[in-house]
Amino acid sequence: MDKHLALLEAMVNVDSGSGYLEGFQQLAAMIRPIAKELHCSFESRTAHDGSVHYVMSRGEGERILLIAHLDTVFPLGTAAKRPFTIIGDRAYGPGVSDCKSGVVTILAALDELNRDQWPDCRIECLFNTDEELSSPGSREIIAELAKGAKAVLVVEPAEGDNLTVARKGIGRFVLKVTGKAAHSGSNYGDGRNAVVELAHKITEIYRLSDLKTGVTFNPAVIKGGSRPNIVPDYAEVEIDLRLKTVAQERQALERLNEIVGRRWIPETESRLEGMITRPPMEVTPANLQLYQEFKTIGDDLGITLGYVESGGGSDANLAAACGVPVIDGLGPVGGGHHTEEEYLEIPSLYRRIKLLAEYLKRCGNGKIGV
Repeated sequence: MDKHLALLEAMVNVDSGSGYLEGFQQLAAMIRPIAKELHCSFESRTAHDGSVHYVMSRGEGERILLIAHLDTVFPLGTAAKRPFTIIGDRAYGPGVSDCKSGVVTILAALDELNRDQWPDCRIECLFNTDEELSSPGSREIIAELAKGAKAVLVVEPAEGDNLTVARKGIGRFVLKVTGKAAHSGSNYGDGRNAVVELAHKITEIYRLSDLKTGVTFNPAVIKGGSRPNIVPDYAEVEIDLRLKTVAQERQALERLNEIVGRRWIPETESRLEGMITRPPMEVTPANLQLYQEFKTIGDDLGITLGYVESGGGSDANLAAACGVPVIDGLGPVGGGHHTEEEYLEIPSLYRRIKLLAEYLKRCGNGKIGV
């Protein structure tokens, strides 16, 4: 096992579910001496919500920002139950692909640069700890670092041998309905059924989805009522919204609020809470140009690269909102994310290290440019 795979094993065997500060500190303790060997600065950054993130940087000139997250979705104790394991050409373990292999890819690519001449640019790396929560704290750091960057490279796991040039925007909402409780037998007519009111609204919200335009509303988690013999006075539903363009946001929200404002059951009240948590990362000429640069490098290295538009969100959405060129999915190929079957295709780790290192060499030396 070489040092890159050994580092990945050590990282995977540390619990780092979102919010687990001790786990993040252990991971930072692994990265810090590597940063020193690479002659990079390494500092912690505390966000407005108290979450702690880590920034590593070196060099002068035009800035290139690399992003990979340290947090996973798995609870404390998962690493002990399902430690890093290799079976054939695959590695398994919590966060092995999403996104600890991305962190290792960045560190390994910079290691290659350090063995040669460091490129004539400033490379900044953000290892954040709340991506799985939609980056509530680190988004301010992402915006700060992304603004004015020549390119932002997000090292999330790849979808096959592809790079990600666009991601859907995400909205998360909770629709809450208040009615009036009553006994379902003796005074049913006095009640105002919040569940039925919510059911009408859910049906109308579902009808707003349009697969052709890529706008989808998914009413999902529902709560309401207490006993079958009581007219329910409260009900709520969590809604996931996905959209492809910023232009779609206004219409989607207007139509959602119109339904919230309508009333099917008299004297019920409805309230919508939530927001767009990740703006869309749209396909732009700059993103496609960035993809073409990686494709050219991939061709030179014998790596065939396609591109995809993803329905999921990442920190690339937040960086793209700053108006800079962004490419995502630069990490190794994997699958089963957020499940016990999560895996990494080990050969792809080395392909992606070479790809990222070569891009940074060429970009920093002026051989390519956005």
